[in-house]
Amino acid sequence: MAEQKPQILLADDEATFRETFAKVLEEEGFAVTAVCGGKEATDAIMKQPYAVAILDIQMPGSDGISVLREVTALRPQTRVIMVTAYGTVEMAVEAIKLGACDYVMKPVNFDEMLTKIRQHLRYVELEAENQKLREELDGRFDISQIIGETRIMKQVFETIRKVAPTHSNVLITGESGTGKELVAHAIHALSGTNGGRFIAVNCSAIPESLLESELFGHKRGSFTSAFEDKKGLFETARGGTLFLDEIGHMSPNCQVKLLRAVEQRQVVPVGSSTPIDVNLRLIAATNRDLAKEIKEGRFREDLFYRLNVVGIHLPPLRERREDIPLLVRHFARKYNAEMGKHCTGVSDRVMQILVGHEWRGNIRELQNVIERAIIFAEGETIELADIGFAGAEAAVATEGEEDLQSAVKAYEREQICRALNKYDWDKIETAKALGIGVSSLYRKIDELEIADGRERTRKTGQR
Repeated sequence: MAEQKPQILLADDEATFRETFAKVLEEEGFAVTAVCGGKEATDAIMKQPYAVAILDIQMPGSDGISVLREVTALRPQTRVIMVTAYGTVEMAVEAIKLGACDYVMKPVNFDEMLTKIRQHLRYVELEAENQKLREELDGRFDISQIIGETRIMKQVFETIRKVAPTHSNVLITGESGTGKELVAHAIHALSGTNGGRFIAVNCSAIPESLLESELFGHKRGSFTSAFEDKKGLFETARGGTLFLDEIGHMSPNCQVKLLRAVEQRQVVPVGSSTPIDVNLRLIAATNRDLAKEIKEGRFREDLFYRLNVVGIHLPPLRERREDIPLLVRHFARKYNAEMGKHCTGVSDRVMQILVGHEWRGNIRELQNVIERAIIFAEGETIELADIGFAGAEAAVATEGEEDLQSAVKAYEREQICRALNKYDWDKIETAKALGIGVSSLYRKIDELEIADGRERTRKTGQR
């Protein structure tokens, strides 16, 4: 079988450059699609994937930046090189932020451009090899990669262990950055389908017009840009696990078709009338309140119950602050190894700030903070200047020189006092609300020297 030529898309409205460089590429063994405008480039991208796309920024119809956005959304694996005769630093920065991999000024040196293309093609090959390796390693996933020792996380671990061996659908809920995909990976790895593929799709990242085709596939000629049959993700994941992330963003029309696929374990490709059996594990996730979405008519109640056979809720990081030191150590080890650094940990003052921070981005935000800190840390310990928190110095100054243990105790005391006052010191209701046993609550009250606020109020009133 003849080796398939790398596919290159060349979009430039300058005819001389486009035609000359296309010939050079073809002579070098590449398969070239050469177009003169943004619309033609977008049409070509929709028809087939390209290893590398070379886009002129100034083109008629739709400029290169607009095409770049389309490529990033539709073909994220394509390496994009932007070309322009009117470049600015700001324009280059914007292109890189939007997903371009390189930026070249005209007049173009063909030899240098060929070198860049070959480098990007090598990157594509390495990515494919790494993806294959990751898929092979999926079955070796260890649940210990999910960090947490709090009671609520131990309940999550127990649910994962119980549901993994079954074929039941799972719905994972929680704020962005709480680790929903990590939990889905763990369920797959511990299941009987771990020999199959784990395929994840972000439902909010695919345009509604393309989502049905992506999930269920399509037949050639079923719509304008359907030039060949395409296998959908349901069929691709057959025998493995399909993870539908951000399911709450799915349109009502797609929800109807997904419900049919979930109920019947069959899919019908767009443009076909023949159903295809799909035996797979389905896991969905969302950061939205689906009960509210159902009430307001944006999410189907019947689909919710089909997906939520077993529900797993991941708490935000601010509700399990005791796990923050564990996560900090985990990420510090990870980035030390990746960057060849030797930070042994963080100072007590820094840990105090990390434990007290609100973490609206949850674990993902904490991971980014530690990665940045390892980059900038000069010594063996991460210090205040390394974490880059605005106002961190003032926060520490106002809270005093407490060590980490004191900071955690102060937080525990505050939460318990708030709950006790809310439930009028009813120990049973308070323990339920805090997710701990009654005996543990009594022990905490004693350890933290929490006095009955009602008693103080009565004594004050008697005076």
